[in-house]
Amino acid sequence: MRPEVTYKQIKLLYVVIFIGLLIFGVAAYYFVTSKGNMSLIDPSTQATVQTLLIILVFVGIPVSYVFHKKNTSHIDPDLSLSDKLVRYRKSLFVKLITLEGLAMFSLIGYIVSGTKSNLYIYLIILVVYLINYPGKQMIRQELNLEDSEGDF
Repeated sequence: MRPEVTYKQIKLLYVVIFIGLLIFGVAAYYFVTSKGNMSLIDPSTQATVQTLLIILVFVGIPVSYVFHKKNTSHIDPDLSLSDKLVRYRKSLFVKLITLEGLAMFSLIGYIVSGTKSNLYIYLIILVVYLINYPGKQMIRQELNLEDSEGDF
């Protein structure tokens, strides 16, 4: 596969997940503001879920970064640019899906409890997601690409 195609796939993957997060976030916000929370759990369980979410965020985000960094640093420099980008895409996908899972968990918590702190956690995760935009320069840095390796 050509590097240009793989790079377009990486960007498409990023954008599709982002749009899904935005749609679900807006839908959750309008659902809670118009209908109220679902009140499926009691306050003590709600506090436990809130604590679990905070722990998951403080563990999940760094773990996703470490996983991605470890995987990209172990990509063989002798591979072709196409193969490097395919492996990068797989690693980035795991990182983005981890962030998406955390965001969805916080939105589900928001729908169930109506607690604004869950919505704020979602917004923080969304900002972290935005910071991880797979631009060409970022990919070049993470893969330690040389200028002689061509453009994608």
